[in-house]
Amino acid sequence: MLLYTKRVMSKSTLIVVFFALLLMAVATNQVSAHATLESTTPAQNSVVSHPQQIELHYNEPVNTKYSSITIFDDKGKSLGEFKPTNSGTNQTLTFDVGQLDNGTHKVSWHTTSADGHEIQDEFEFSINKKTTSNIDVTPPFYETSNFWFGLFRFITEGSLIVLMGSFLVNSVAKRYQLPTYLAFFSYKPISWILSAMAFITAIIYIMTLSPELVSNIMALDMTALLQAPFLLAMIAIIVLLLLFTLNEMMTIWYIAISLIIIVTLSMSGHVWAQSFPLWSIILRSIHLLGMALWLGCMVYLVWLATTKQLQDIVKVKRFFFKLNLGAVIALVISGVLMAIDETSLAAIWSSVTTWSSLFYVKIIGTILMITLGGYQSFRALTNLQKVNKKVLYCEIIIGIMLVLAGIIMSQIQIPS
Repeated sequence: MLLYTKRVMSKSTLIVVFFALLLMAVATNQVSAHATLESTTPAQNSVVSHPQQIELHYNEPVNTKYSSITIFDDKGKSLGEFKPTNSGTNQTLTFDVGQLDNGTHKVSWHTTSADGHEIQDEFEFSINKKTTSNIDVTPPFYETSNFWFGLFRFITEGSLIVLMGSFLVNSVAKRYQLPTYLAFFSYKPISWILSAMAFITAIIYIMTLSPELVSNIMALDMTALLQAPFLLAMIAIIVLLLLFTLNEMMTIWYIAISLIIIVTLSMSGHVWAQSFPLWSIILRSIHLLGMALWLGCMVYLVWLATTKQLQDIVKVKRFFFKLNLGAVIALVISGVLMAIDETSLAAIWSSVTTWSSLFYVKIIGTILMITLGGYQSFRALTNLQKVNKKVLYCEIIIGIMLVLAGIIMSQIQIPS
C-alpha cells in the first residue's frame, strides 16, 4: 500500500511539474523577433549642430520603461543618464538631452527587447566639430557583471548538461547490464552544489538588468518577471534539482526530472525571440539532449577505462555505438533546423558576425567529434579491444567548447 501511494504521489507530482513548466511556456510565447538598433539620430560618427533630442530606432518595439542612455563628453566624463520621453513599447525611443557643448560625445544605451534580453551598445557623434574618436568609457572586463554572468552561466549549464547526460547514460547502461557508476546517493551532493550555482548565476543575472526592471521583479510584477525568462528558467532548475534529490522514488522519476531540466535549459536563450517559441524549444531540447548523451558517453567510457571494468567489449561497443549514433543524429538534424528557425542559411553565409563564426565552429567541432567517435567505435574498441583515452579526452574538450559556443550564441545578436 505504501509503495502504491508513493507511485501515485510521484506521478501526480510529475504531472504538476510538467504543467507548471508548460504554463510558463504558454504564458511567455507572445513575442516575435529579437530587437536590433537600426539607426540613430544623430547618426553614428556624424557632425551636427546642437541637437535637442536623441532618437534610437529599432526594428521592433522595445520596453521604454527599462530603457535609458548615458552621455559622455570627449574626456569620457558622464553628463548624466536620460530616460525616454515616450512610454509603453515603441520602435523609436526619444530622449530630451537639452543643450550639449561642442565636441564629440559618446552615447551608451540599453533597453529590453520583447524576448526579455537586456541589449546595449554605444555610438558617437560630434556637435559642430569632431574633437576625438573612440572615447573609452568601458571598465575592465572583470569589473562588469556581464562577464561574471557569462562565466557562471557556462559553468552551471555545462555542469547540468554533463550531470544529466551521465545519469541518463548510466540508466541506459544498467538496462544493458553493464557496470554503472555514481549510485543515486552520489548525485545528491552534486545536485545541492548545482542548485547553489544556479542561485548564484540568477543573482548575477539580476545584476545585469536595469534598476527599474530589478525593482519590478523584486515586487513580483508578473510583466517584469516575464521580461526575464532566464531568471524563471534558473528558478525552475533549482526546484527540479531539489526534486532530483528526493530518496526512494521510482527510476522514471529521476529520468523525467533529468529530461525536464534539459527542456528548461532550452528556454533560457533566444527561443522566445522566434515566431513559434514552442517549436524552437523542441529543437533546442533535442539538441541539448544529444549533447548531454554524447558527453555522458565520454564520461562513462573514461570511467570504464580508468577503473579497468571494460570486460564485455562487444556489449560495450554495441552500447556506445547505438547511443552515440542517436546523439549524432539528434545534434546534426536539430542543429540545422535551429539555424533555419533562428535565421537563414543565406544570412549566415553572407554575414561575418560573432554568431555566424561560432556557428562554423560548431559545425567543425561536430565533424571532429563524429570522426573521433567513429575511430573509437571501429578502431579502438573493435581492433585494439580497448578505449583510447587520448581520443576520449579530446572529445570531451571539444564537447565542452561546443557547449560554451552554444551558450554564447544564445545571448548574442543573430544575423538576419
